[in-house]
Amino acid sequence: MSLKSICPCFDGILAIFGQGSLKGPLSGLTNKRGSEGMGLPSEMQQQTIDMIVATAPVVAPKALDITKNFYNGMLATQPELLHYFNPAHHMPVSIHQPKALAGSIVAYASNIKDLSPLLVPGGPVAAICHRHCALGIYPAQYGVVHENLMASVGKALGSAVTPEIGAAWSEAVLFLAKACIDTEESLYKMAEQRSGGWSGFTEFQVSEIQEVAKGIKSFSFKPASGSALAGQNFEFTPGQYLSLKLDIGGKATAPRHYTVTSPPGADFLQCTVKKIQGGVVSTFIHEKLRVGDKVKLSAPFGVFTSEPGPSVLMSAGIGVTPMINFKRSLGDKVKLTVHVDSTPESYAYRKLFAEGPLLEKFTRTPGARRPTVQSLVTETLQSAGKENTFYICGPEEWMEEVQKELLKQGAKKVMCEVFGSQLATGCPFFAGA
Repeated sequence: MSLKSICPCFDGILAIFGQGSLKGPLSGLTNKRGSEGMGLPSEMQQQTIDMIVATAPVVAPKALDITKNFYNGMLATQPELLHYFNPAHHMPVSIHQPKALAGSIVAYASNIKDLSPLLVPGGPVAAICHRHCALGIYPAQYGVVHENLMASVGKALGSAVTPEIGAAWSEAVLFLAKACIDTEESLYKMAEQRSGGWSGFTEFQVSEIQEVAKGIKSFSFKPASGSALAGQNFEFTPGQYLSLKLDIGGKATAPRHYTVTSPPGADFLQCTVKKIQGGVVSTFIHEKLRVGDKVKLSAPFGVFTSEPGPSVLMSAGIGVTPMINFKRSLGDKVKLTVHVDSTPESYAYRKLFAEGPLLEKFTRTPGARRPTVQSLVTETLQSAGKENTFYICGPEEWMEEVQKELLKQGAKKVMCEVFGSQLATGCPFFAGA
C-alpha cells in the first residue's frame, strides 16, 4: 500500500476548510516542517500489512495498557510535552487521552487493508491532524512518539513481540506518521493562506467580554498592537474551534479548545465558555480575565463542519456553541433547532435560535422533567422529518444515545462533535441510516 494511493482521500480537506487571499504567511512555528528528509516509508510492504492483520487480535485487548505505558514513559523522559495536554483529560485524573490513542491503534490495525474509512475528509485521521495543527505539533515529535510507542508495545506484549512483529508494527507506525505529517503541513499552509490566517500561537488582546447566559461568557479577541494580523478579517469554517493559551501565575497553561462563535469574516475572533466547577482555565477566564489582557491563540481548526442541505441542530448545555455559526451559515436550511438545558436563562444565544423553528426542553423549571432520548428523537423527527443531516453536540453519553436513537428511527445522516478526543468515546464522527 503506497501513500500516493491514500492521499486522494485528503484531496477534499483544503476544499472543505477553504483558502483565502494570501497576505504572506504568518507563522509562529519555528521547527522544521514537512516529512522530507525524515526517511519515513511512503508505502507499507505487503508482509507488514499481513503481519498487522495477524497480530491485531492480540494487540487490541492490550491497547489501553500499551497507551498508558506509552504516556507514562514518554512524559517521564519528555516532561516538556505535558504542555500539550489538558490535565483534566490525562492520568492520573482521567484515562481519556490513553483511551483515545488506544482507539486510534485499534482502528488503524482493524482497517490496515483499506484505510479509506479512516482517511475520509471529516474522519478520524483528519480530526487528529486538525488537533495536532491546533496544538502546533511538528514532525520531529513523531519520532519521539514512535520510539516510545514501540517500547510500550514491547513492554505490554513481552516475548510475543518477535523481531518480525516489531518490524511490521514499526513500519506501520512510521507510514502513518508520514501521512499525518504531510496532511498537517497542508493544513498549516491552508491556515496561513486564509484571510487573517496564521499558524502556531500568536498574541491577541481581549477586546470584549459579555455574559450571554447564566454561567456562560463570550470572550472576543483582536490582534495585539503592532501585530501583522491587525485590521484583518478572519476566515474560518463554521463549527471550527480556537485554541487558547494563558499565563496563570507565571505558568503557561496547556491549550484549551473552544468553538469559534464570532461570524466568519469578522475583524475579531470570539469563543463562548461555560464556567466549569474545578476547571482551572474556565474559572480563571470567567473571574480574572479582563478587557486589554493578552492571550495566545492558534488559528481555527476542526472537522465538525456543516454540509449543504436540510439540517437539524441538536444540542445540550454548552454544546450549543458549534450550532451558532451553523445557524448563521445554513439559514433557512435549518429545519429545526433542538436544545436541552436546565433553564431558559442557561440557554446561550437563545434569541438567535428563536428566529426559526425551535424545540426547547428545560429540566429545572417548575414541573419539568428531563425528556427521554427516545421521546426527544421521536418529537424531533415528527417535526423535521428524517431526510436531514442531524448535527449533535452535548455531553458524551447524551450524544451517543441520541445518535443511536436517530439512526434507529431512520435519520438520514448524523454528525457528532465531542469536546475532547472523539476516539475516546462511543460517538462516531458521522453515520447514516
